[in-house]
Amino acid sequence: MKKYLFVALLAITTLIVSLLPHAAVESELQSLRYSPEICPASKNSTQIIVAGSSSKVQIFRGKKSKVSGVKKNFTILTPPPNAWMEISESVGAPVLVDRSEGLSLLACPGIAEPAWFVGGSSDIASQDQLVLANDGASAATLLVKMWSNQDRPLETAITVSARTSRNVRLDTLAPGVKSMVLYVEPQVGRVSVSLQSKRKTGFKSGGADYISASAAPSLEQIIPIVIGIKKSAAKKSATKLTKKKVKKAPVIPRASGSIRTLRVLAPGESGATFTVTLLASDGSYIPVGLDGILLEAGRVKEFTFTASVPLNLSALRISSDAPIVASVNNDDVDYAWSPSVGGMEKESALLIPPKGILALIASRGSPLVLVKAGSRGVTSLPVSTEKLTTWVNESKNWALINVSSDGTVHGSILLADSSGSALLPIRNRVRVGSGSLPMSDLSVTRGGASLPTSG
Repeated sequence: MKKYLFVALLAITTLIVSLLPHAAVESELQSLRYSPEICPASKNSTQIIVAGSSSKVQIFRGKKSKVSGVKKNFTILTPPPNAWMEISESVGAPVLVDRSEGLSLLACPGIAEPAWFVGGSSDIASQDQLVLANDGASAATLLVKMWSNQDRPLETAITVSARTSRNVRLDTLAPGVKSMVLYVEPQVGRVSVSLQSKRKTGFKSGGADYISASAAPSLEQIIPIVIGIKKSAAKKSATKLTKKKVKKAPVIPRASGSIRTLRVLAPGESGATFTVTLLASDGSYIPVGLDGILLEAGRVKEFTFTASVPLNLSALRISSDAPIVASVNNDDVDYAWSPSVGGMEKESALLIPPKGILALIASRGSPLVLVKAGSRGVTSLPVSTEKLTTWVNESKNWALINVSSDGTVHGSILLADSSGSALLPIRNRVRVGSGSLPMSDLSVTRGGASLPTSG
């Protein structure tokens, strides 16, 4: 009897020991949570869409603040002018909506999150500015590096006082630059970074947009959405696109022109050779003039491209032999920028506006994406590397959707309504350990143990 008891105890002990590594991994995953995100201040009337009944909202106006909670699955907040918000414990990244000069959407950035902005200008027609917010009790410092199509990159440091928001015009940093790329890296402090771009034609507004951060430099860049390109007198494409019968499509803005502008930079010490492939819902091809392009190191370049067939919605894949960053300016569609995006997490919670279009493209393989919106059933979407896959929020309200995939998928959201058109790239939110995020009265020092890491 004792022999059997000993064998049973040995078996149980072995099982417990074998589960310890798995338990440690599960504990580590559960200890990670999203960094608080900051929705920037604006002089205009904006709306902040917040998801999750457990979300906590801290509204700052000057150095004063107040804390409130969100009691619904999602809610729409209207902050006072010049007030900014820190939102923590949100299920999906909060979204800022600005309709003052057309339509702008911004997934509110995380604290101490570095950003590549492939967009913006400081010429006479531009009023572009960095919007910075520091919710810590100590001053924050950021390093800004700027590339242009003219000179060597410039570097400058910017300080943001404790518990304040600051706007820095790009023409005060590097005046007269038409094509610009910025890399902004928080060095010290609980600070967030956004880029707001405004165009002027005389005394009239030429449109405004929050230029979302692009994916970090890599050998392949994916831009999931390029808005409507009309047919042009381009040469015959490398691969013919065939028309197919499709269901009635959602409203997609039809451009008044046919030209789109690709902005690209090789930020390293060596140049790059790259090729662009245009991906539509029924095929792909290389635009004329964008095959095997040589790019000088450290110089921002812009390339225009057209389509040989009308395309309401398409994506770009840019393949290079050296790391590059890229974005597309849909300049005649309510001044909307399309940045490149990295691969989505395997499971993500996203806020999507009513009639919003979710566009997906794979960087490799043929992954399957599952989309679940509230109490509605799960939609299965096969995604490929060669054509664009879309899903539409048919609801009349904002929806919190859950997206999961078994491969590497890149995505963006497009909204087109009576106010204009805007894009909401899907980015991976910053994650932090349960004990690593400092309280609001402490600073974050880059390089220390408290630095958030990209999810």
